[in-house]
Amino acid sequence: MKRLAFLLILQVFSFQTFAQNREKDKAEILAVLTDFFETFTHPNMKYFDRNCSPDFQLLEVGEVWERKEIQAYVDRMTAKPLTFERTNQFDFIKVKFYKNMAWVSYYNTATIRSLQDNSIKKREWLESIILEKVKGRWVLQQMHSSFKK
Repeated sequence: MKRLAFLLILQVFSFQTFAQNREKDKAEILAVLTDFFETFTHPNMKYFDRNCSPDFQLLEVGEVWERKEIQAYVDRMTAKPLTFERTNQFDFIKVKFYKNMAWVSYYNTATIRSLQDNSIKKREWLESIILEKVKGRWVLQQMHSSFKK
């Protein structure tokens, strides 16, 4: 009886630890996603480089963007003064883990404020990401983005 109680307690603690680890992973994934989007908010490839695999793909509303396309965007944006301020809000729909991989679907709401007239626009997307845990850190492998209706 004592052995059964011990095994039950051990199982409860290991489940609790597993759940805590998954919550930690979700928080880490949100941090990676938020930092990656700084590539577009404060155009600089350092945000891409520290959050994406070298062969990362962004499937953006019918276009395939890899590092060179994102670099071209950053170059265009940094060639002139920024005319906007952007903040993003991410609301996870589903997060699924398998070994060192994670699949995440979420809503992305961007609030974009014009620095000229202070007008505000909101843009919404339905997006998904695939991440791999490499050397203890989550790294973006692929992102798919479509406008939310």
